[in-house]
Amino acid sequence: MGMDAQTMEIGRPRHLFVIALRGLLLIGLAGLPGCRGEDSGVPAGTASRPLPDQVISGFSLTETAKGLKEWTFAAGTAAVFEKRNILEADTVKVTFFDAQGGVRSVVTARSGKLNRNTDDMEARGDVVVTGADGVVLRTESLTWAAESRQITSEDSVTVIRHGDVLTGWGFRGEPDLGKFEILRSMKATIRQAGPESGGIAP
Repeated sequence: MGMDAQTMEIGRPRHLFVIALRGLLLIGLAGLPGCRGEDSGVPAGTASRPLPDQVISGFSLTETAKGLKEWTFAAGTAAVFEKRNILEADTVKVTFFDAQGGVRSVVTARSGKLNRNTDDMEARGDVVVTGADGVVLRTESLTWAAESRQITSEDSVTVIRHGDVLTGWGFRGEPDLGKFEILRSMKATIRQAGPESGGIAP
């Protein structure tokens, strides 16, 4: 069923979400013949994974606090599981903003998940975080904890910072990569400083 682009507002006790349906597809799968949602279970012989209640193409959701944008969660396609209040998405882009409305960092990944009860997020597959000052983090999985306001990973990570390359396992830090730590087996390849920089070569 096709739909024109539109904007929907969803109010919650702590946050205001704005879902911009930029694409053309909004399907209520639970209401289609032969499809069952989470409440009714899954027919024998089919995959055990519950079917989503809606599938949205060209999905974008923005969280604001006191009228200021905190982050946006955009995806090529998002599956909505209403009972658990979960969104599972493909081709994900998350943008974090600072208090002045500038971009703190951008996260891209092949897939992601958003828990609308807690605002926690997951990103998986070719995850790349680019900070405002050009620092780049690459890994295969990443989580954002809304309560601690940190991003973390348990996978192998590579951080490229002004030409220096840090690698290791496990990561914890701020979403703009201003402060972070690699938790295990860290190795560093330091760029040799030029004469004009006054740096010390390894």
